[in-house]
Amino acid sequence: MRIVIATGIYPPEVGGPAYYAQGIAEAFKKSGHTVDVVTYGALKKFPSGIRHIAYALRLLPHMFSADVVIALDTFSVAVPAAFVSRLFRKAFIIRTGGDFLWESYVERTGELIPLPHFYEKPRAFTFKERMILSLTKYALRKAEVVFSTDMQRDAWSAPYALDRACTHIIGNAVEPQLPAQKPTTKNYLWHVRPNAIKNAAHVHAAFSKAKEKHSDITLEEGTMPKNELLERMKNCYAVILPSLTEISPNYILDALRFHKPFIMDKYSGLASWLGQYGILVDPLDEDDIAGAISLLADDRGYEEAQEKAAVFSYVRTYEDVVREYLPLIRMGTSLEKSPKIGTVR
Repeated sequence: MRIVIATGIYPPEVGGPAYYAQGIAEAFKKSGHTVDVVTYGALKKFPSGIRHIAYALRLLPHMFSADVVIALDTFSVAVPAAFVSRLFRKAFIIRTGGDFLWESYVERTGELIPLPHFYEKPRAFTFKERMILSLTKYALRKAEVVFSTDMQRDAWSAPYALDRACTHIIGNAVEPQLPAQKPTTKNYLWHVRPNAIKNAAHVHAAFSKAKEKHSDITLEEGTMPKNELLERMKNCYAVILPSLTEISPNYILDALRFHKPFIMDKYSGLASWLGQYGILVDPLDEDDIAGAISLLADDRGYEEAQEKAAVFSYVRTYEDVVREYLPLIRMGTSLEKSPKIGTVR
């Protein structure tokens, strides 16, 4: 089969979606499939709307021979991909990843609200945000929808009027464990994108509180390529990620590959699974975050956290991930050839 992967970013660009796109592309190729990866590239410089149209035009040449389109978000690439896949009667799968509407709203308003609570009541959306909601609904209606966690599917079911029979959970890859080195300083890694959902004000305030009691702790920030990040994780003291909500945090999964202690938000889609291996905190409670940082700064607390992280041994390859996509692809391509063309159901 010829598979088109529609993605906003791809290595050497930095970010979880980029590495996910690369991982499944290589795994599909190993399985004997032909893969076309279509990225935004320089189109990101254009304003919203224009860049969506330009991206749809970029997808067009790949549609003639494609069997299926897999879009790796729900707005930037999924909306134009939904239009062209329907035009060419191609099977269509959306892997949700994040929540563009929620991120945009938090960025605009500064209202720090975890994702599980975002859709619980009506909100004063701008025209652009209403368009994001409407176009996302359109795209989702034309696709088999893949979530990485139950948390996001549950949060989206009502506001996006999802047909649960057309939704699926396919967890992220978790690469094998790696040898770690003993830390020489009490450095906490917090390498995240500079956007509002990463909860910077609370993180900085909490770290300052913890530092009053533990002057030897340091916070490392900034973005970097994954290979550099893994090298830092190898000999770091701990990793923190108390975002408003981390849907499926590869950052924490990578830390656990080194059996490093971690702090993560309690709203994460992986909280029910990974909580046993680390520390969960309320991202809106500075004292809770500060207390967790201080706990790890204490020798006994750190030793206990190391013991919890050391138990983690789960491995899931990208080959495992794509094996779960294949039944959806076969079903979609079969339906696409049936008389009822237009949606994948």
